[in-house]
Amino acid sequence: MHTHYDNLKVSRDAPTEVIRAAYKSLSQKYHPDRHADSEEANRIMRLLNAAYEVLSDPERRAEHDQWIIAEEKREAERTLRQAQAQRASAAQAQRQAAQRQQAARQSAARPAQQARAAEPEPADAPPFRSRKARPERQERQERTRRAARERGADGPAVPLPKYGSIALYAAIGAIIVIMLGDWSGPGEATASGTDARPVPASAAQAQAPALVRTVSPGVQLASRERGYTRPSMTPRGMPWPDHSGYLPGYPVLNGNGLSTLTVDNSGSASDVLLKLVAVDGNAPLPVRTSFVRGGSSFTMENISPGAYDLRYQSLDSGEIFRSERFDLSEVREAAGTSANRNVFKLYAVPGGTSRSVTISEREFP
Repeated sequence: MHTHYDNLKVSRDAPTEVIRAAYKSLSQKYHPDRHADSEEANRIMRLLNAAYEVLSDPERRAEHDQWIIAEEKREAERTLRQAQAQRASAAQAQRQAAQRQQAARQSAARPAQQARAAEPEPADAPPFRSRKARPERQERQERTRRAARERGADGPAVPLPKYGSIALYAAIGAIIVIMLGDWSGPGEATASGTDARPVPASAAQAQAPALVRTVSPGVQLASRERGYTRPSMTPRGMPWPDHSGYLPGYPVLNGNGLSTLTVDNSGSASDVLLKLVAVDGNAPLPVRTSFVRGGSSFTMENISPGAYDLRYQSLDSGEIFRSERFDLSEVREAAGTSANRNVFKLYAVPGGTSRSVTISEREFP
């Protein structure tokens, strides 16, 4: 991926003065007056002009930064899919190799088994007793039953087989145990004095804490998700600030108005990464990126009129939310121009009338 920053050979967080100086230096080097017959120099000069036109305009530069971030995410996803496909291919190759080895072992063992089966039995070996052959004990019992039927009902009783007697005694013992258990259960419950009535589901739920996300406009920050680790650096690779304010390395756009927006995080202990997003265009555009520490507030000033929403991430839990859409406007009056003075409060306990919406990382530009 080649960007306008690469064309001017500057970093992404380079200030306007550095970009202007880099453009001036490179344009002097590749100016057509010095390379009139060089098509390569003319091509490089066209790239430099295009890069400077974008990076010198704050809005176009912000759009270019968002394009870079989107391309980097897509490249990371492609790399991940390729790695997963390679691991799946390697696992399949291992399974096929294991199956081939098992088939080879079975093929090698089959001749030995066939040879053992073909060997004749020795003459002194005991005869093989098939399933149809009856043991001597069963034959005796069968003769006894047959004799009893011939003698009639008045003849002596035929004794039960050994294993049948054991099964009968075991069944009688199980019935006695069940009867004793049914008889002793109510007595034990009465003696212990415990209430055996079921607990209503509503009472059990009332004892368990519940997480509620509400905004007024604010949010009840959720607990830390399993597997999430708070990042030690900002998304631009810089240390987190010591105080609330605009996050270094991000542009400050839509600054030609009179409206202000205060983010009150005094009721929460979690630090928040917050973005003011303009939503009146074709695509959401973050115009202010701020860092608001837990227990503090931050005010964004000189915001231009328009439609906005706030998108913010709790750095303790990793959850990302979006507020409801709101409008900032200016009204000209006889005494001057009036503008909005909005306050967005983050709550650590349920409160307010407006609910936040959980969003994914793709919706957090």
